[in-house]
Amino acid sequence: MAARGTIVLLMSGGVDSGVAAHLLLREGWRVLGLTLRIPSAPGVWGAPGGSDGPGGDGPPVETGASAARVAASMGIPHRILDAGDAFRTWVIAPFLRAYRDGRTPNPCADCNRSIKFGLLMDAAAEWAGDARVPVATGHYARILLTPSGARLARALDEGRDQSYFLCDVDRARLHRVRFPLGELTKPKVREIARDAGLTVADRPDSMEVCFLAGTDYRERVGDDGPGPIRDLSGTLLGRHKGLSRYTLGQRQGLGIAAPHPLYVLRLDREENALVVGPRECTFRTVVTAKQPNVLAPELLGRGTVLMGKTRSRSPLSPCRVTSLDEGTLTAEFETPQFAPAPGQRLALYRGEVLAVSGTIA
Repeated sequence: MAARGTIVLLMSGGVDSGVAAHLLLREGWRVLGLTLRIPSAPGVWGAPGGSDGPGGDGPPVETGASAARVAASMGIPHRILDAGDAFRTWVIAPFLRAYRDGRTPNPCADCNRSIKFGLLMDAAAEWAGDARVPVATGHYARILLTPSGARLARALDEGRDQSYFLCDVDRARLHRVRFPLGELTKPKVREIARDAGLTVADRPDSMEVCFLAGTDYRERVGDDGPGPIRDLSGTLLGRHKGLSRYTLGQRQGLGIAAPHPLYVLRLDREENALVVGPRECTFRTVVTAKQPNVLAPELLGRGTVLMGKTRSRSPLSPCRVTSLDEGTLTAEFETPQFAPAPGQRLALYRGEVLAVSGTIA
């Protein structure tokens, strides 16, 4: 097959990026492998004065070593990009600040915008000596080339789709992005890995936020400690362990007995109180978000019915945009949505394409 040019692939050392590399090579690309070096616990939090705590600078050794082994097995040049300082500034600091303010952060969305499709893309261009060099990852999503430009779309495997976590990516960068796994299922990816002889074919998926590594982030938030749990009438029901341990819609871990299930309705920072109530009180029809990211403006005509979600695993639900300007996005859903949490993302699709998103206020 004729060479297609150079492409830079973000390699984590897992099966997804390994298969992405295999597919790109098979298509005729000259692949350069890049692994992000981010702080691992405990140094991810940073020690007083801004320096790392003991034993904490860089990713888990296995991550970098595995990526290097996979790259070497395919003859792919490989580098590690040190993103420690940027990661603390753009991911860790907002993560902790959100919990201090009573919001529920989405660090994966922050990382995708600022690190993977920000810092990484800039580093890729510098390494390749080409400002237009394409960048690939093992995300389950797709890029569609339309007359209006490159557009972000859901993966064909709805159960693996990660477009929700990519909703903050700058539209101007999408034309350089490639997602080789966007039309594959996870079982098919593992099958390809086994057929290709990749040693990571059966490596388990990571199920936690990458930088936490079993640590308790709540020890770093610095909230006001225990406080009252009250119902909507103000009746004292018990004591909470610190507001950073709770999020809107949470039912488990409240530590109180009641004749019917109770859910977190509000985190009252002024009184350091947790307000709880029945499930029906968690639903909202109108959802407002800030910092809207318009990814497909041609799909946002007045009165257009879109499909939206307020959580990564929520089903898509019909809605309409009632207002949109530089600072605010408001959507009205036909069916009330369960506990839209401030800090999470409101993502609105038209068909398979992600049209606009924002951070829930």
